[in-house]
Amino acid sequence: MNAWYRYSGVVLLLVAALVLQQSIFALRILEDGQPGSGFMPFLLGLALAGLAIALVVQHRRWDAERRPFWEGRAWVYPLLAVAITGVFIVVFDDLGAMTSVAVLVTGWLWLVSRKSILVSAVTGVLTAAVVYVVFERFLQTPFPRGLLF
Repeated sequence: MNAWYRYSGVVLLLVAALVLQQSIFALRILEDGQPGSGFMPFLLGLALAGLAIALVVQHRRWDAERRPFWEGRAWVYPLLAVAITGVFIVVFDDLGAMTSVAVLVTGWLWLVSRKSILVSAVTGVLTAAVVYVVFERFLQTPFPRGLLF
């Protein structure tokens, strides 16, 4: 399993490099001495790069045993995670950002991580509240309003 973590860390590191490159050259980090449109993607790219490097370093040892991906229904949870993320992308504008985030986090925790429905729902609502406070109030970033918000 360590190999999968290493491979995903390398892929995420490549994604971080692309985000950093685009935030510097396409979006501009600074404009007239003020943070530009590339400032936030640049910070997120740095965070993603740091986490990807930590993932690679933490799982640098070789696997003790190999487990086949297609046997024992091990593929169901990654497929379920991709399906939940796909639904999130499709309904983001119609349901709104906060509702979509709450449903995404709740679905991931309940269906993929196998947490209780109560813990999943509370975490989903709290995550949506934090996203609302940080992005809507603090950063004043407009999000799609949707049905509830």
